[in-house]
Amino acid sequence: MKRASNDKDINQLVQSLQRNGWVYRTGKKHGRIELPGIGKVTVPCTPSDRRAYQNLASEIRLIERKGAALA
Repeated sequence: MKRASNDKDINQLVQSLQRNGWVYRTGKKHGRIELPGIGKVTVPCTPSDRRAYQNLASEIRLIERKGAALA
């Protein structure tokens, strides 16, 4: 798999999500990770914010809760 980000923790998170049914797509500037039929999250390629990992994980948890509520 192509690297999703320059941050190793974000890469590991994206890889584990892919194993659980999420789909990663590259874009012109940033990639997107999507839970099909539920929602999408933008993955920072070059995170400059020190909380980028925490923010990404938080957005993913919100989408997973949304998916659990729909099921």
